[in-house]
Amino acid sequence: NTFVPAQVTSYLTNPKLETISSDSDSFVAENENDDTGLTSNQNRLLYLIDLHTKKAEDREGSDRWVRKQALSVLIYEGVVAGIFDYDYAPQSALIENRRVWINISQEGQSDIEFLREEELVNALILSSKSFKPVVLYQVSDNGSELLSRVGRNEKEIVNSFAHKPNSRELLTTAWDGKSFWLQSSSGYRKRSTTTDTEDVSYVCSAYIPHCLRYGGRPTLSNAHRAHECGQPGLDSIRDNNLEEIITLNSVSIIVAEYIPFGANQIVQLNNNVGSTERVQGGYISNIVDGDSSGTAIELSPELTAVEILDYTQTNHINFEASIRFREDAGVVQVETFGISLNAEGTCFYGMQLEAVMNRIKDNISLDHLSRILVDVQQDSSSIVDSVISQYQRDLLELVFIGDAPNRNKINLIIANEITPHLTASEYMDRGEYENEFKQVIGDTKAAYDISEQDSLIFGSQGLLVCGPRARDHEPLLCGYLQFNTLDIFLH
Repeated sequence: NTFVPAQVTSYLTNPKLETISSDSDSFVAENENDDTGLTSNQNRLLYLIDLHTKKAEDREGSDRWVRKQALSVLIYEGVVAGIFDYDYAPQSALIENRRVWINISQEGQSDIEFLREEELVNALILSSKSFKPVVLYQVSDNGSELLSRVGRNEKEIVNSFAHKPNSRELLTTAWDGKSFWLQSSSGYRKRSTTTDTEDVSYVCSAYIPHCLRYGGRPTLSNAHRAHECGQPGLDSIRDNNLEEIITLNSVSIIVAEYIPFGANQIVQLNNNVGSTERVQGGYISNIVDGDSSGTAIELSPELTAVEILDYTQTNHINFEASIRFREDAGVVQVETFGISLNAEGTCFYGMQLEAVMNRIKDNISLDHLSRILVDVQQDSSSIVDSVISQYQRDLLELVFIGDAPNRNKINLIIANEITPHLTASEYMDRGEYENEFKQVIGDTKAAYDISEQDSLIFGSQGLLVCGPRARDHEPLLCGYLQFNTLDIFLH
């Protein structure tokens, strides 16, 4: 995405132009077969949009536009089929008032924005029944003219996955409340795996910022178990060609949310987890015992072990939670959360990554980190729902319209080092660096150099702080999370 708008315009006005000026020889080589000035991915994406859109032939006709969400699903299917050379990562999205984890290609979204900037694609914004904005796309007149110069081979590659096998019936997307389906007019249906989040093997230890601690013993480390996730093939990632642009060293993750609390709820919570007993903690579960006078009960072995770190009777509690949930075959996940709950309602769930796949402590890929964040958000809901009161669970169900287990949270990622180390303005390149950050903190909003070695990047779903003195700012960052979690809850 390094060429300028004038170059595409020159192609539209001069079809016989055979080459374009570029500082990169590889750029010319990549585009010498198609007289468009776009990359192969952009040519195919533009053609895919064209298949699903149509301009009205007269005033009595109607335009056809493709929705952004549907296009995201089609792009993902194209990545899995090898049509697009993009990466993808799970991201929380609101679909018909239900929050769903869906695999989205940030590179694909970036190319759509580029095509819009070049006026090859038009955008339309409508409102849904729930008054949420809906973005739709349509190929413009300039885009249609450009497509006339896209090679036949490129179009046939897109046709091979955009249509029903061995036919010219176009596949459209449909949502059934749980999954997306690709379907044709003749009744052919195929379930899309875009809502199937992928797992990676990792080992983590509990982490609670010092500003949230009030005495008690330090959290325990699982560093001695880092080797357990180092075997090859211990993941379920379907994309075998993940492109790693940015890596982090010594990574801590804090996920935060707001849950209505108060002094009375903290007292009850301390009683629930046994803070005041001689032997504190134990296993917890959100299963309701329907026969409490009986002799025994049979439960799933997927339990959570709790160990109290420190507490005050009416104000807060900090504890470690080791979860033992079933994972996909071959995936190893050693998960221990550091959980801090307070009477103000802010809940912090923290972990220190000891190893991810075969990488111990350092060189952590943002592609892998995005998949870990899904686990953290989902598992943290299961843990806290096991210890809060039924009244609090009912409030969450009311506020999140019956979808409390999938409620949104905000991410804080702290790393001692980032590679490559660049300035904030260089990270906000509207290209590969921003696309990497979007995988873990959502749409990037701003980036700042808080020192010569420390950087801060804000996103719609969290923030990333990296540098040798990043942890010095934890009190301020935790205060920022408190306000943001309350904002998410109120929205």
